[in-house]
Amino acid sequence: DAGTIFSNPAGMSRLAGTQASAGGSVIVPSAKFSDTGSTGALLQTAGGNGGDAGGAALVPNAFMTMELDPALHFGLGISVPFGLQTDYDPTWIGRFQAIKSKIETINLNPSLAYRVNDRLSIGAGLNYQHISGELSSAVNYSAAIYQATSGGTVMPNLEGVSTIKGSDAAWGYNFGALFNVTPDTRLGVAYRSQMKYTLKGTIDFSDVPALLSASPLLANGDVILPISLPDSFSVSGFHQMNSGWDVMADASWTGWSALKELKIDRSSGANVLTVPENWKDTWRVSAGANYHYNEQWLARVGVAFDQSPVPNAYRTARIPDSDRTWLSFGGQYKPSKAGRLDFAY
Repeated sequence: DAGTIFSNPAGMSRLAGTQASAGGSVIVPSAKFSDTGSTGALLQTAGGNGGDAGGAALVPNAFMTMELDPALHFGLGISVPFGLQTDYDPTWIGRFQAIKSKIETINLNPSLAYRVNDRLSIGAGLNYQHISGELSSAVNYSAAIYQATSGGTVMPNLEGVSTIKGSDAAWGYNFGALFNVTPDTRLGVAYRSQMKYTLKGTIDFSDVPALLSASPLLANGDVILPISLPDSFSVSGFHQMNSGWDVMADASWTGWSALKELKIDRSSGANVLTVPENWKDTWRVSAGANYHYNEQWLARVGVAFDQSPVPNAYRTARIPDSDRTWLSFGGQYKPSKAGRLDFAY
């Protein structure tokens, strides 16, 4: 369908006339912390385990393709390729590392596909991607006062919250190719470029005590956050076994090693925070099948293994990721020749 704009723009060459699709995925992650011997922050109440930091999120998409002539197709896609949110109870034991972490992207992707011959099609697109982010954590004012006075002033349980917000936009590209090995078998390759951002925004500190009000470290102001989101490459295959069954497979590489650290500086150049991330490149492999029950109904099933980019030694509360195995099933209903409804879990 028209969603091929995102996965492999060369696939538009298989779509006749003008086609459009729109949809959304509801994602409900879960992230729970278990304390197995943490050391509480200096001069602060320890706090709880933070509850479930995950939460439901709707990820929408919309695509449209147009057949300009039998060999040339144009497409436009709007999607959300990257995003995350974790939100812990504000009094949890790890609040000085993270409370809320939120990143949202939206991607605009105009594309062209060209049918070279009956066996080979190619496609490419531009990507304009906007990103916004919010990071909050507690600030231990009691420890700051204690250290500033060389231990001479002890004022327990003084804390506030620092909130960092920022946004930026960047350009990228993607391209792909589709090769018909036989009338029943085709192979695809696709690449999406890295996106390099420099988020600009603000940092705000709440409830700063009078003893620290003159500290430049706790002043509200402008900040910048350079960050790169990864490039990716995929190889996929499709085979129609018979009139009832199709099988598919995919292997995708993602260059998460581009994310080496989370570094936030003031506009003056003074560093606010640097957290080493040292993420690693990952692979995702998947396989699936379609069963055509009749002209109106189709059933789908699939499985995937997805590596985590987060090394165990560098896992943080903001993105507590791990390897995943995905199981999915769904289907498609065609109420008419012009429309269809896809659903999956």
